Amino acid sequence: MRLNVTRTLDDLRPVLLDPKTDGPETVYWVFGKASLDVTWENMTIITPGFLGKELPKTFGHYHGTNIDEIYAEVSGQGILLLQKKIARNGKFVPDEVSEALLVRVSQGEKITIKPEYGHSWSNIGPRPFITYDNWKAGHSPSDYEVIKDLHGMAYYLTKDGDTIVPVPNPNYKNLPQPIFLSAEEFNKRSGN
Repeated sequence: MRLNVTRTLDDLRPVLLDPKTDGPETVYWVFGKASLDVTWENMTIITPGFLGKELPKTFGHYHGTNIDEIYAEVSGQGILLLQKKIARNGKFVPDEVSEALLVRVSQGEKITIKPEYGHSWSNIGPRPFITYDNWKAGHSPSDYEVIKDLHGMAYYLTKDGDTIVPVPNPNYKNLPQPIFLSAEEFNKRSGN
C-alpha cells in the first residue's frame, strides 16, 4: 500500500461552503495498491467531524474517460453526491446538472458510477469513512477543474441533528432538487 494523495483543509478551501472555516488539518487520504483483492485499486479514508457547518468530503471531480468506476464501502457512514452532466449541441455545460443524487452507502455495499456523473464522498458519521474503488486510469487536473471553478459540487452537505441538509451552490444554474437514495435504489435505477 502506498499513500497517493493527502488532501488538507487548505487544499479543499476552493470547494467549501465557507472557505475561511476551521476543521481537521487533514480531511482525507487516498492509498494506492490498497488491497490484496485485485478488484480494488485505491482506498480513501475521510476524517470525521465538520468543516465549519459542512461535512468532511472529497474534492469532487468528473472523469475524463468513458470508464465506469466501482466503489465499495469498507467502514463508517457516508453519502455519495452525484451530479449528472448536461450537454447542449454536443458541448458540456459545466454550471448546470440534470440531476443531483445523494446516495447513502452501507458497509459492504457496492455502487457503479457512470462517466456522465461528477461525484464526491462525504463522511456523515462519527468515525473515519473508508471506501475501496477500482479506478486505475488516474486523474488529470482537468478532472477537478470544473468543480474548482464553480467552488464545489452542486450542493454542500451539512447536518442538522441526524438530518443531512443539502445547501445549493449558487454558482450553478437551474439546480434540480437533490434525490436521496439507498445504494440498492441507485443500483436499480442505474441498471447495475
